[in-house]
Amino acid sequence: MLVAEIPFVLLVAGAALVGLWWSNFFYDHGINHWQSRKIGHFFGGCAALFAAFLFHSWLIPTILAGLFTIMLGVANKVLPDTFRGVGGSGRTTGAMSEVWFPLAMVIVWAVGWGVFNKPLEATCCLLFMAWGDAITGWIRALQYDTPTKGVWGSVAMLAVCLVLAWAFIQPVWVGVCAAVVATGVEWCCGDVSRLRFLHWLDDNFAIPLCSAAAVFGISALIGRL
Repeated sequence: MLVAEIPFVLLVAGAALVGLWWSNFFYDHGINHWQSRKIGHFFGGCAALFAAFLFHSWLIPTILAGLFTIMLGVANKVLPDTFRGVGGSGRTTGAMSEVWFPLAMVIVWAVGWGVFNKPLEATCCLLFMAWGDAITGWIRALQYDTPTKGVWGSVAMLAVCLVLAWAFIQPVWVGVCAAVVATGVEWCCGDVSRLRFLHWLDDNFAIPLCSAAAVFGISALIGRL
């Protein structure tokens, strides 16, 4: 089984690495960092979705996410130019957003997939961040040309999250609740937060965890776990 899944490991890791490479490429060619890192988000979401459909067990993709967490964390501190398109020297605030997201993968998959055996629901919570937050950044880039938060960016994120919830979470109303939570957390957290006391809380970590807490918490309450 492990040998048979080696191609899946290569595909998932390759998707993530391609995203990191393209982030570097666009950053090096003049794209603002707050835009280039959204490319990493998008491909990270693709890697997560591939994993949910391809792997039979939560263990290998969770280990893989853990290895990416370590790799990105070491690169951020020791070789910050390596993944500058998503973090490191590309971001001067000392943020480690590129590390928090794969770490959130580890936790969400370990609980949602490993404990509750709900790989698609768990992965959907990761996609809220990977794709929902990515579209938010691109909308804001078009509207404001700055990383500031705004209504239309959040509306776009909510729309993407609702589609993802409809596709992967049952009953749909549970997914709707999680989508609203994810959008609300994105609005509240981060460097440009509307709630300044939460500027330290990275949405790359908070969105997957809070939306997963909503999905599995509500599912437990209604007896669907």
